[in-house]
Amino acid sequence: MFETALIALDHSAAQGPMLDCLTDLRDLGVKSVVLTHIVQVGYAQGAGYGHEEALNDWLAERAAPLREVGLDVVTDIRAAGQVATGILEAATDHGADLIVIGSRGQNMMRGLFLGSVAREVVRLSGIPVRLEWIEINGEDGAASCERACHAGLRRVLVATDFSVQARAAEHAAAELGTKAQAVDLIHVATVQEQERYTQWRAMAHAALEKIAEEINAAGGKPEVHLAQGKPSEAIARLAAERDADLVIVGKHGQSWVESMVTGSTATNLCEIARRPVLVVPLESATG
Repeated sequence: MFETALIALDHSAAQGPMLDCLTDLRDLGVKSVVLTHIVQVGYAQGAGYGHEEALNDWLAERAAPLREVGLDVVTDIRAAGQVATGILEAATDHGADLIVIGSRGQNMMRGLFLGSVAREVVRLSGIPVRLEWIEINGEDGAASCERACHAGLRRVLVATDFSVQARAAEHAAAELGTKAQAVDLIHVATVQEQERYTQWRAMAHAALEKIAEEINAAGGKPEVHLAQGKPSEAIARLAAERDADLVIVGKHGQSWVESMVTGSTATNLCEIARRPVLVVPLESATG
């Protein structure tokens, strides 16, 4: 499905464990990887600019395990006024069709949430973004982060609200379903939907079965699920129950989500899923 993945690293304790499990990018079809670090200039974060040699050594060390599993890896260090913009420019320059970034905040005291840079990358990106969940191990996040590795792409969960935007996620699930052992397909009915459509369950089930037929025709093994309540919570709950290796959701336009707390389903899901989330924009859908 993907050829070249750009992995954005921020030179923090979270980056080692994030890369520990990224050898599973091969299951997404990735052959080439770009490891990039953006030095923010004009702010305190730019204090390291000018130490490219040390940064190059650091990235080379990070690249080693990816090369060991047969991935072609190049490194890219660049300066930018805004980190998210630098990441997107690097992705364009290298022809990446996937961006990978850790979904954590810099304020580890508050626990894990979708960080501002990751949020901006997802909001602006015209290509899919895979958010990696990083766990904190230790008080205040002081030393240590870890990521629970999954044994390859065993089970994929795709969420749909039957919108045009959701088609991108559905297409991705059909493609990845050929590599996974199973695909869970879920629609969550909100209170408003249940009130508006008295036959919502039958309608939603029929729509899910239609999508399941497409995934099955592509070679996947889909199972359909209906749930009620807040979509992000229901999706995260099913992902945990099924031990999904990857959750796939669509994205609604560049104006999508400004609030970290009350944003869209995709944003909230990225904050609570505790597993990788692939956000697929409409632009990347085919057919």
